[in-house]
Amino acid sequence: MSPDERICGFKVSRMQTSTFVAVLGILLALPVDTAMGAEPARFDREIAPLLKRHCVKCHGPAKQEGKLNLATAGGLLRGGAQGGAIVPHDAEASLIWQRVNSEEMPPDAPLSPDEKQVLKQWILAGTAGLRQTQADASDHWAFRVLSPHPAGNNPLIPKSIFPAATSPVDQFLLQELATDGLGYLPEADRSVQIRRVSFDLMGLPPTPAQRDEFVSDLRPDAYERMLDRFLASPHFGERLGKVWLDAAGYADSNGYFNADSDRPLAYRYRDYVIRALNTDKPFDQFLREQIAGDELAHVTARSGETVTAASVTAASGAGQPTAMASTIELLEATHYVRNGQDGSGESDGNPDEVRVDRYTVLETAMQNLSTGLLGLTIQCAKCHDHKFEPLTQQDYYRFQAILLPAFPPEQWMKPNDRIVYASHPHEFETWQARLAEAETNVARLKSEITTWVRDHRPRGEIVFSDSFDGATDLLVGRWNGQASEGDQRAGTVAVRLDVRDAPAAIIVDGRLQLREGGPAGDKSLSTRQVFDWTPDIQGGAIQVTFDLVDNRIDHSVPAERIGYLLALNDFRSNRTMRGGNLLIDGHPSAGTAVHANYPGTDAKHAGTLGKTGYVPGRNYGVRVTNIGGGQFQLQQLVDGITEEPSIKLAETDLPDGAFGFEYCCGRSFIVDQVVVESFAPSEGLDPLAEFVKELNQRRQPLEAASKGLVSLSNSRPGKIAWTTDVIDEIPQVHVFERGNYNSPGAPVDPAGFAVLESGTKLPPLANDRANNTAVGRGSGRRLAFARWLTEPDSKRASLVARVHVNRLWQHLFGTGIVATADNFGLSGAVPSHPELLDWLATESLRSDWSTKNSLRQIVGSSAYRQSSLTQETSPADPRWRSDADCRRLSRFPIRRLDAEAIRDGLLASSGDLDDRLYGPYIPTTRTGQGETIVPEDHPGVRRRSLYLQQRRTQVHSLLQVFDAPSIVFNSTRRPRSTMPLQSLSLLNSEFVVARSIHLAQRLEQVNATDTARQIELFRRTTGHPPTDTDLELIKEFLEKQRKEYGETSEGRTRAWSELCQILLIGNSALYLE
Repeated sequence: MSPDERICGFKVSRMQTSTFVAVLGILLALPVDTAMGAEPARFDREIAPLLKRHCVKCHGPAKQEGKLNLATAGGLLRGGAQGGAIVPHDAEASLIWQRVNSEEMPPDAPLSPDEKQVLKQWILAGTAGLRQTQADASDHWAFRVLSPHPAGNNPLIPKSIFPAATSPVDQFLLQELATDGLGYLPEADRSVQIRRVSFDLMGLPPTPAQRDEFVSDLRPDAYERMLDRFLASPHFGERLGKVWLDAAGYADSNGYFNADSDRPLAYRYRDYVIRALNTDKPFDQFLREQIAGDELAHVTARSGETVTAASVTAASGAGQPTAMASTIELLEATHYVRNGQDGSGESDGNPDEVRVDRYTVLETAMQNLSTGLLGLTIQCAKCHDHKFEPLTQQDYYRFQAILLPAFPPEQWMKPNDRIVYASHPHEFETWQARLAEAETNVARLKSEITTWVRDHRPRGEIVFSDSFDGATDLLVGRWNGQASEGDQRAGTVAVRLDVRDAPAAIIVDGRLQLREGGPAGDKSLSTRQVFDWTPDIQGGAIQVTFDLVDNRIDHSVPAERIGYLLALNDFRSNRTMRGGNLLIDGHPSAGTAVHANYPGTDAKHAGTLGKTGYVPGRNYGVRVTNIGGGQFQLQQLVDGITEEPSIKLAETDLPDGAFGFEYCCGRSFIVDQVVVESFAPSEGLDPLAEFVKELNQRRQPLEAASKGLVSLSNSRPGKIAWTTDVIDEIPQVHVFERGNYNSPGAPVDPAGFAVLESGTKLPPLANDRANNTAVGRGSGRRLAFARWLTEPDSKRASLVARVHVNRLWQHLFGTGIVATADNFGLSGAVPSHPELLDWLATESLRSDWSTKNSLRQIVGSSAYRQSSLTQETSPADPRWRSDADCRRLSRFPIRRLDAEAIRDGLLASSGDLDDRLYGPYIPTTRTGQGETIVPEDHPGVRRRSLYLQQRRTQVHSLLQVFDAPSIVFNSTRRPRSTMPLQSLSLLNSEFVVARSIHLAQRLEQVNATDTARQIELFRRTTGHPPTDTDLELIKEFLEKQRKEYGETSEGRTRAWSELCQILLIGNSALYLE
């Protein structure tokens, strides 16, 4: 055998192997009691999980056979119908031991001999931990205040026998392993180590240059230097950001079944998270900003309003640019609270359904906070006191009272309305200047088109015309707005023609302003002149047109409709005349509705005209043409050109009458150039071809400029989707009996969970903002909760720290120290290494809640650096017998990469990765075959997976097949499945094939020889150079494929691309060893 032995893919020298065996021999020689300190089993650590696995199904909260509940310490002590279940120090007298030892229980399968021994020894030792647990559930390990733990320095196991220990983490782990005579495996090959660190901290494979730099670095601190480089990478925030975003329930859509509407601004929260992690923002500050950033920023703006630089400067006292940048970041952070599903914008209108949808939003926010931050399941407490956890129904609704001011079901704000504007002053000023320039350009082009159309369109005989250039007395002479008994044509409410008080019609700058408002009732402005709307001769026509200058006046809301009337007679709801009063109701973006006999109960919908919406800057109107047989065709005119569809009317529908404009529903607008014309049949009513052709050419610059204006208007800088309190008077919150929204019970005030009270209690909060001016418009409840949550030396801060470091451990090793990452309660899993968990949490607090410091402690440990493969793979190997699931870390746990790392790794290895940070999501699309993809021709296809649209009901197919979550609520731990569909997807994916082809093309361009290309390919895809055997296999494959495809250029490229695909999707690329 050679001096260097290859053990399952990595090299270990004979000297290293000898040292490892010697250390292992020392460990094996130590008595178990010596190594372990003879610590007995405890109820919370060993016994409760055993009972949960085997007994709670029949003896738990839902079902209690024999009136025995083994789900809690209290139930075990109380016993059941046959008396006490347990007698400390006397196993034979304990009913539970009698049933287990006789194998009468559990009925499905008996306990294993080891499990029986643990249970018996625990009873004989006095049932350690049972009465403490029963006496006070708040003393549960997760609810205890952290106290510093010394690193595991067992004097009977000198540190000198752990030469590989590089972190206090290792001493905790090695002492526990020593109880079974185990230790670590030797360090993994450096190529393996850097690949682990790169994927875990950046989500990308290391480049060949990064690998070579580390492998050739002979300095003692080479590993630490490499680790620091990856922690400092801007891609660190992207990788760890995804871990947090999943736990926070982030998605780019609102959910709610198939509606799943868009959240176009959520990306700003995602970018905030990336920046915060890259700068190592203290985790407690990170949480406070997300829960109550608006209150930390003292913002006084409401949703839909603008946060001004002046108000920010005054509130913070800092310089304007610095203050505004900080405020923007705080407002972006608050999206965290609204990350959950929100279908309130798509509710079907049923009052009960609407109420349920709104409360669901509030309850989802509560669930995300409780599971993601505290590791507590609270949903059971909505209807009753929690059956497993020390959480009461009152706890649940006190917590709800904290968030209710932001999500008040009775005064709801839909998701699209929860926005605020906050931008840097120079950014807003630049946008304003560009917008003003664009508006001026569009106005100029509109004016030119209007003038040209007026001068060049085909003309008939002008029957009536008003350009509104004269004085008010001329307006009064031509138009009628009166509501007298003698002239009822204008309605029941007078329209004033001499003052601005609405309803009014006044001339301003040579245009007619139609100001709606005033008392309710029928009102219109009509011409005093009456017209014959039914030409006598077939082919004859009459038309009316006007310039729509603007669809609003000053800064009013744009008019929803532009209404005008033909054959106008008595404009009253109780009119007796039939026919006439034809309302043309112009829509801003669709066809025009026509109503006959308007207004009144006998009004009817006569049909729809045209397809062009009524927007400012165009000429609109209608034409009535005699088509014979006593019928008349009504057509819409846009810039003098008729549009389909049209409507056929009878002569009785169009009696002689005036033309007028309708006043209704707050619709104010401005018009000019009202013209009524008649046409004889011989004059040719269809627009001349040359006129239409030239008009279309002239309109092209205007249409382009208008689209640009709309785009610029919609890109107003600083639009942020945020969370803030939306009501001024906060209603009293009640406990809902059995969780029924229609059954309010006892009132409650906002408070934290009682089980986490220690030190400062959550302060009483007033129900009005007058007492909370320090937090701007907010009630102050969320900020008080955030500060209470992170208060030093408290139960809740200790719990938050435990949950946080456990999430990091789970990210790095596949399973957390607590396997149930979202459940640290009594019903959750028991920590595999409780002292280590508390030490890591304490260190997190000591380091000012530094995430990077926690990662440095774990990734820098020998546990993380060790090999993943043993020399022995037989069941007799103690590592497989005592650490089958690798929770004890007697070896590094091999694990498949997350879905995003697989896709991003394909991009990086092929050289296709677009590594830009931040920005709006890349939209996905669904193919005809039902796949969700980003098309290869989309410019964003090469962006990292983090930036792809995360739609709850439409997860990217390649990511989904590798277990990417759909984010119904939040995702605190992903499953890792293995199924044939994964291999099939990688083999047939257009995305993967494209990467393979591009990699083959790059290799052909960069390297001159086949051998050099093969080495480069292997290094890119696996992270290490190929062996001679690897090169032989590659050569054989290429020769076989070339024979298949021929020695043409195309055949060689195809062979190489298939080789690239094999290596890109092989286990070496998909797994971390």
